[in-house]
Amino acid sequence: MRTVAITGAASGIGRAIAEAFVRAGDRVFVSDVRREPLDALVESLGGETRGTQVDVSNAEQVRAFVAGARATGGRLDVFINAAGVFDGYAGVLETSAELWTRVLEINLTGCFYGCKAAAELMTEQRSGRIISVGSVASFRGAADGIAYTAAKHGMLGMTRRLAIDVGRFGVTANLICPGVIPTDLRQTSEAVLGDISPEQQRGIGVSPEIMGFLIPAQRTGTAEEVAAAAMFLASDGASYVNGQALAVDGGWLAV
Repeated sequence: MRTVAITGAASGIGRAIAEAFVRAGDRVFVSDVRREPLDALVESLGGETRGTQVDVSNAEQVRAFVAGARATGGRLDVFINAAGVFDGYAGVLETSAELWTRVLEINLTGCFYGCKAAAELMTEQRSGRIISVGSVASFRGAADGIAYTAAKHGMLGMTRRLAIDVGRFGVTANLICPGVIPTDLRQTSEAVLGDISPEQQRGIGVSPEIMGFLIPAQRTGTAEEVAAAAMFLASDGASYVNGQALAVDGGWLAV
């Protein structure tokens, strides 16, 4: 039984990843900034699942969450950075200083806090997997808004450097880059961002015409397909996969 800790687990891709690890029989620790959906997730997953309310932009909260998972499980085998918010495709003219700061705090700095806390424990035990959820926006400028795109590009660079730092300790660090995956990210982002959430958040999506042109699969993906990628990167079969960005995008990045 592995000990797995996941941030941003109460909904969307984070929730699908948590469900996949629970089905695999692992001991799963989940966190989210929103208490009610987190409690609902823990109740639905059952078993040895434990939930902790965590704001990933708070370094001490992240460190305490990761340390608690390791203390209870005796070790930390897998850490997943799935927390994130969406900036509604806001361009530079629509992005306030407050929106920029908060999106970067959650999506990039929060990812760093998680990576650092996990790396400190995993390098000591000389094993472990650090997996972060990026985006096709880690590669494409037109995929999302300026703050979100900057954060996701930053996650790619951070993952590559992290892989160099932890690789010699038997630890791997990889990034999953989902494409168009229908989730409730817009709604949850509005709840988290509050008054600084941009108007662009509402009513924007990928049209069938754009889907047919950009995505060879000509369909959206599912959160479960992203979770399957996380399960692979956490598996024994991925022990030599390090510093990579695995796109789950229906072929978008091939275009």
